[in-house]
Amino acid sequence: MEMNKLSLSENIKNLADSIGIDTIGFARADEFKDYALDHPQRKDPKLSLASAKSIIVVGIYIGGITLPEWENEQYGRTSRLYLSGFFLDIVKPIEPIAALLKNQGYRAKICDGSAKEGSILPLKLAAIRAGLGWQGKHSLLISKKYGTFLALGGIVTDADLEYNTTIEPNRCHKCNECQKACPVDALAMPYVLSVEQCMSNLLAGEKLPERVMKAMDNRIGDCEICQQACPWNRRHLKKPLSTKMTLSFRKRINDWKDVFFLPHLSRLSENEYKSLSSQLNTDIPYHIFQRNVRIAMKGYK
Repeated sequence: MEMNKLSLSENIKNLADSIGIDTIGFARADEFKDYALDHPQRKDPKLSLASAKSIIVVGIYIGGITLPEWENEQYGRTSRLYLSGFFLDIVKPIEPIAALLKNQGYRAKICDGSAKEGSILPLKLAAIRAGLGWQGKHSLLISKKYGTFLALGGIVTDADLEYNTTIEPNRCHKCNECQKACPVDALAMPYVLSVEQCMSNLLAGEKLPERVMKAMDNRIGDCEICQQACPWNRRHLKKPLSTKMTLSFRKRINDWKDVFFLPHLSRLSENEYKSLSSQLNTDIPYHIFQRNVRIAMKGYK
């Protein structure tokens, strides 16, 4: 028997909690009229699912997915997103939610940035609409509870759910710590990330400007400098929350301990790198990764 929207919403929340989702919200599948990029599929959920009524947005806390060795200049530094395996979108963990919906006779499409058609939702805007947080001046989603350390995933469905009706107020106020911290001026305008300037983007590209080489230190892929500076992350940097994902990662932390030792990374064959990069869910080409490692090694030698 088909559930009513309240029962279905509660069942989804209970399932999400049981599989390690830390936060979840529901919102109407209306067009995102304030989406800045020229990407019509993301702008309107109904372009991906014509009968769409709802979007489901989930977040998994990744604040505890970090390595102590990153503070050592002899080790290559990446990011929590890389280590979590959610560099694009959360996909595998939310498959049970999509299955629940389908078992109830509904359609459900998972947002998957690695798929051929690409991401089908502007996940930050969807998360704001679903009540998960607000957009900070670094352009990232900020949650009162989780700071910026949420990996996001989404589902578009024709199920009618209990929608969020409260939008989180912007709590950045006069703070501009993230803007001041960015060493490459990618946040010159508040709330707007200049992708062309951003170190994370440039570390994955063919051309690496001199100013980035001077600022990257031991970073070999991705950058969290603005997140390190954000006051909403202070307590997470000192003591990450003990979530299911955090506890699971801590059990595996020794497996990662020596992986990022720069001389080790410099000796990786292309096949060995592909094995590593598949675990990190990053698509940085081998030759670019090796370039970053070589530059990082010059910094500590």
